[in-house]
Amino acid sequence: MAIKWTQALAVGHPTIDGQHQELFRRLDKLLEAMMKGDRDEIGRLFDFLASYVVEHFGTEEKLMRDAGYAGYEMHKLAHERFVKDYLAFRKSYEDAGGGAALTIKLQNWVGDWLKAHIAGTDQVLAKALVKRAG
Repeated sequence: MAIKWTQALAVGHPTIDGQHQELFRRLDKLLEAMMKGDRDEIGRLFDFLASYVVEHFGTEEKLMRDAGYAGYEMHKLAHERFVKDYLAFRKSYEDAGGGAALTIKLQNWVGDWLKAHIAGTDQVLAKALVKRAG
């Protein structure tokens, strides 16, 4: 039940790529902990991911603002929606006391969202940043 970052997801911006790799590593660890039922590790990883996602999105948004990126508002809205959905998922997971079905749901939802967001929105952003840097 692994979610792995691959070179195909590289956007060509070292900071963004490094943060994406860390997101995938920690998400994979969260899924492992969920499958094992390790509540302490699950809590730590949920906390880490909640703060790291905000940090990562903040990094991207600063890069967009600094570059005068035209797609800033839409990209930021996608980030805000993800954070809202992530926090709602975490609450659902905690309220239900865990479970394999919710673990699979997290794997599918976050994995699919990250891959689609990186392959689409973040690729466009990285190309604009590279072009602007000249």
